[in-house]
Amino acid sequence: MRIKSIAAEESELMITIETLRRKMVQTGMQEGLGSKNTLTLSRQLDDFITKYQEHGFIENI
Repeated sequence: MRIKSIAAEESELMITIETLRRKMVQTGMQEGLGSKNTLTLSRQLDDFITKYQEHGFIENI
């Protein structure tokens, strides 16, 4: 079993957050802010931001 370093986990979460953020903005521009796809991406983004904050990496991202 391989244990991830804290830095690697933080980096992985930040990459996921930034990817979801970009997808959400692009989808929102194409489909509208209230579209099902935009809202789904927004919820996923919220979940990853919460996870990031729960790990205590930083207060605000």
